[in-house]
Amino acid sequence: MLGLKTYRDTQEAAADRRIEENMDMVRRLAWHYFGRAGRFVEVEDLLQAGYYGLVDASRRYTEQEGVPFASYAAIRVRGAIVDVLRRNSNLCRATISMQSRIRDAETRLSQRLQRAPETEDLAAELEMSPQDLAAWRARLQAGQTSSLDEVYSDHSLLFEGHDPTPEDQTYAAERRAILFRAIGRLPDREALVLQLYYVEELNGYEVAEILGVTTGRVSQLKKAALERVRALMAEEDAL
Repeated sequence: MLGLKTYRDTQEAAADRRIEENMDMVRRLAWHYFGRAGRFVEVEDLLQAGYYGLVDASRRYTEQEGVPFASYAAIRVRGAIVDVLRRNSNLCRATISMQSRIRDAETRLSQRLQRAPETEDLAAELEMSPQDLAAWRARLQAGQTSSLDEVYSDHSLLFEGHDPTPEDQTYAAERRAILFRAIGRLPDREALVLQLYYVEELNGYEVAEILGVTTGRVSQLKKAALERVRALMAEEDAL
């Protein structure tokens, strides 16, 4: 019995080691798919699915020549993430369709009324109640700003405090609020670049792979995002 217990302990230790050594792989794959799936899926859901896939792979894996665990696990992790995307595909299509309908309706009403349409005008044009329209707009806004909370947290490199006095903490809180509003006004792609650089701490090559662009384009997006954030914050400071 002692031999069996020792064997099981050894196997569990090996499984835990494989999981720990491949956590970065899960994170990279999750952000890779998130970068291509748009902003209508929570990256946390993809990460969670990837971790489950990694744990399952570690439990099922049997060492074989020519079949390294990393390759085997990557297949299981990708499959788990893709399953999440498939389950959300109908919701994604519905959300994208509604976003398009709202934009088209706003354009038509602006031309017809010669002014920005009110919520009641837009709801009538879309043949829905103002409450339903508000719910859809909240849903769309949540999709655009999800996964950015950490960008303006105390851990963000964009504003990292060095002397945590009460005055500094108050000032930092005010700056966080301004930064939050500035980031919320960024184009999605620029916001995602900041997320990957300053929250996920990926390098330029990794960000380029996730976005499907060159490293030069990543540098351009990062520079544009930071300049836009600074300008928006300066604009609010001047008010």
